[in-house]
Amino acid sequence: MSRQLPRAARKSVLLLHIFASVGWMGMDLAFFALVLTGLTTSSGTLAASCFLALTVAVPLGVGALSLLMVGTGVLLGLGTKWGLVRYWWVASKLAIGLLLVTLVYVALIPGVGELAATPVAATGDAVRAVIGSSAQSLLYPPIVSFSLLGFSAVLSVFKPWGRLRKAAQT
Repeated sequence: MSRQLPRAARKSVLLLHIFASVGWMGMDLAFFALVLTGLTTSSGTLAASCFLALTVAVPLGVGALSLLMVGTGVLLGLGTKWGLVRYWWVASKLAIGLLLVTLVYVALIPGVGELAATPVAATGDAVRAVIGSSAQSLLYPPIVSFSLLGFSAVLSVFKPWGRLRKAAQT
């Protein structure tokens, strides 16, 4: 039998888990607003500022929140009756979390890092011409992660699908 976290510790870890998840969703909304503004503004200064803001916010904010969310999720799985792979909903959340963290560090952070050389230009079109199509592809990560994090929240509330495997009958 796994060792259970004491009640106060479990609640503290759960609170950190919720804060990290909701914080990440908030970062996704800000991320989307910055990319959308950078793609649509006529101001070169504003477009460059939006893309450059991503190079600071994403590695620090999304990177840290993603690790905190998965770390606290694993701790909750190991320290509560739910386990990590005992129930479908927990295993699904773990898979979603690991997938998102992998995408953050393998694709998102390096992709956003390419924006660090964004020049300030007279027009938004000039900034976008220098950046190329990579800016448009940045619309998808916040949509995907916000949706998957929202789905994970639904799983946490409704806890569907039951046990992963039936306990041995004794």
